[in-house]
Amino acid sequence: MISVGILAVSAALERLGAPAPQLLLGLFAGAVIALRDGQRRRMSQTVDQSVQALIGVMIGAYLQISVLRDVVGAMLPLTMLTLVTTALSVGIAVMVARTGRMDRLTATLGMIAGGSAAVTSCAKDMGADPRVVAFMQYTRVAVISATAPVIALLIAEPASGGAGADGGAGAAAAWSWALVPRGDQLAGVSIALVLAAVGMRLARGIGLPSAALLGPMLLSALVTALGLTHGYSPSGLFKEALLVLVGLEVGLRFDQETVQALKRMIPLVLGAIVLLCGVIGGIAVGLAPVLGVSRVDAYLATTPGGINAVLASASTSDAHLGLISSVQTLRLFLMVLLLPALQGWLSRSSGRSAGRPAETAETAEAAGEA
Repeated sequence: MISVGILAVSAALERLGAPAPQLLLGLFAGAVIALRDGQRRRMSQTVDQSVQALIGVMIGAYLQISVLRDVVGAMLPLTMLTLVTTALSVGIAVMVARTGRMDRLTATLGMIAGGSAAVTSCAKDMGADPRVVAFMQYTRVAVISATAPVIALLIAEPASGGAGADGGAGAAAAWSWALVPRGDQLAGVSIALVLAAVGMRLARGIGLPSAALLGPMLLSALVTALGLTHGYSPSGLFKEALLVLVGLEVGLRFDQETVQALKRMIPLVLGAIVLLCGVIGGIAVGLAPVLGVSRVDAYLATTPGGINAVLASASTSDAHLGLISSVQTLRLFLMVLLLPALQGWLSRSSGRSAGRPAETAETAEAAGEA
C-alpha cells in the first residue's frame, strides 16, 4: 500500500519536473518507518538482488548502436570527459574523506557522477554506507536538475546549431501504465526477467564483482547492441516500482544518529558538488568550438549526472538530443563499469581506515554484509 501511494505522489511530482521522485519518496518513506519504529528492518536479500539485476537490464538497454553511430564524431571526444569526470570525482572524494566525516569508498561512490540508482543500489554490497551514498548522489542530481535549464539558457549562442535529432535511448518519456516499451507487455517483461536472472547467474559463475548489477547490465547491452530483441527495458510503472524499492531499501537503514550526521554534511557535500559541476561544465564549454558543437550541446552532454533531467531540458530547446543522449548513456555505462575497479583501488590504497559518519553497529553490520 505504501508503494502504491509513493507511485501516485511521484507521478504528480514528476510532471512538475522533480528529479527521481520515486527513489527519493521511497527513501523518505523507508526512513520514516525506521525512525518511527526504532527497529531494524531489512528488505529481503532476494528482493534487493532482483532489483539490482533489473536496474542492470535497464542500463544495458540504453546502449543503442544506431544512435551512437550517427554522432560518433563529436561523441567520442566528449565521452573522454568521462575519464576526467571520474578522476575529478575521486580527487574531490579524497578531499571530502580527509575531513573525517566518511571513509574514502563511501565518499567516492557518493561523488561518482552517473548511475545514481545503480550506485545507490549496490553501495551496500561494495562495502560503503548506502545512506550517505544516496544522500550525496541525489543531492547532486537535484542540483543539476535545478540548474541545467538556467545554465543552458545563459550559455546558448544566438543561433545554436545541432537542432533536434531524435531523443535516443534515454529521452524522457511521459509517465504511463506500460511496463516495457513494446506492444506485447508479457513478452517484454519476460525477456527482462530472463536477462536479469541469466546475467546474474553468469556473473556469479565467473566471479564478477557486483554480479547482481553488472551481469545483467552487460548481457542486456550485448543483446541490445546485436539487435537480438528490443522493448524489454523496464519503463513506466515497472521502472518507477524499481526506483521505489531502491529508495525503501536505503531508507530502512536510517537512524537518529545518521540523520544528525547527514545534516552536518550538507555544506561539505554541496561545495563538492558545485566544484565538480563547475569544472566539468567549464571544460565542456571550452571544447565546444574545437568539436564544432554548440556550447549548450557540449554542456548538456557532459553534465555529471541527472540524465533524465538533462534530456528533459534539451527537449525544450533546439539542442542535439541524439548527441546528448548518446554521450550521457556512454558515460552512465562506463561509470558503472568502473565501480569495481575503483573499489579495489581504494581498498588497496587506504584499507578504508578513515572513520565513517554514524559509526553505529548497524553501519558496521551493513559493511560486513558486503
